Amino acid sequence: MLITLSYFNLLLSVVYFLSYLQNGGSLIIAGLILVIIFNWLTLRSLEKQQQGWSALRWFIAVLTLFFGAYIGYSAILVLKDSFAHDYYPAETIRLIVSGLIFSSSIFFQLILSFHKKTNKKTE
Repeated sequence: MLITLSYFNLLLSVVYFLSYLQNGGSLIIAGLILVIIFNWLTLRSLEKQQQGWSALRWFIAVLTLFFGAYIGYSAILVLKDSFAHDYYPAETIRLIVSGLIFSSSIFFQLILSFHKKTNKKTE
């Protein structure tokens, strides 16, 4: 499940990057790069059967968590603003849906990664 979710997050990172590159600021691009790095580290540790997390992986996990919260919060604010102005263009709906799916998949992957890490220590 974690491998599939890591590949799904990599795919969503690329799609989100290509879809919103024109409007994306440096924070979005840096966050997407962090998500890609964290997914790469997760896939590499699963391939090599590594149990522990390095300080770098913890740092990137925390930053990825903040980025997921930022994307989710931004999607909710855009949704709220769309309701306030009664304006629902297709690109806004795509941004809201992709932001909510992307942020929830980031959170779910972080939870699964941390759960897998703690379960390996107890075994």
